[in-house]
Amino acid sequence: MTKKKVTKIDPEEKLSRYLNYQSNQNKRNDQVKISASLSKLHSERRSALFKRMGLIIIVSIIVLLGLGYYISPLANVNSITVTGESSLPIKEIVNTSAIKGSDKVIDCLLRQKEINHKLVNKYNEIKFINIYVEHFNHLQLEINEFKTIGYIKREKGYCKILSNGKLGSQLLPWNRVSHNKPVFIDYNHEVSLEDNLKLFNSLPNSFQSQIKLLSGNTRRKSQVIFVMKDGNVVIGDISTLKSKLKYYNEIRNKVGKNSLIDLEVGAFSRPLTANEKRIYGLT
Repeated sequence: MTKKKVTKIDPEEKLSRYLNYQSNQNKRNDQVKISASLSKLHSERRSALFKRMGLIIIVSIIVLLGLGYYISPLANVNSITVTGESSLPIKEIVNTSAIKGSDKVIDCLLRQKEINHKLVNKYNEIKFINIYVEHFNHLQLEINEFKTIGYIKREKGYCKILSNGKLGSQLLPWNRVSHNKPVFIDYNHEVSLEDNLKLFNSLPNSFQSQIKLLSGNTRRKSQVIFVMKDGNVVIGDISTLKSKLKYYNEIRNKVGKNSLIDLEVGAFSRPLTANEKRIYGLT
């Protein structure tokens, strides 16, 4: 019998070849992955760099444009417009604001609080102001005033009575007085305008709108006299008038006009005398 040849195979050798192959493949894969990662990283860095450069360029352009505008004549105040329902003298308001043609528009906007303080301190009528810019260098001062409750008669004109309890800074002629608001006349230190004003503000709007005059020419400090638009005169007491107004419409409908409606003690009425009509300006 012929002997068979036996070939010896070293398993470690075969396994090591396989392991070396696998190791080389893994290395190649790792190199490919690292190369791809590095390529992606470089791309992201370039993108971030371009973004930063773009942002720097845009900011630089804006700064240069702003700087160019600031040093150019276009940045100087060209004109000032005063808006708002104001009876205050426009030229005086502009002078008080201390804004000049050589001032920069941006500086005026930054000084808005200071300008507001100057105007509010000088004019009781002003609640606050807003400053706006139009067409690069035209300033607009928007005046916001306290509401006018009525007017008080002074020797040479009429002052506004404002909702903040103060009097307006301007003396107005009769033709500039709103006839929808009541006028307070003959008030002095003995008769408290503040107390009468407090009472007036507490009255119903429907009754307020019918009052033409409030007279301080009273016999007692607690007495109040209202001259109504329909020609009647209402007399009452500061502490009780509000509670007695429920009788007013009923009495007024009976007497018509040119009557004195007394709500001070009880509630009654009588025709006004010729002298009373003259005193209350009803003749």
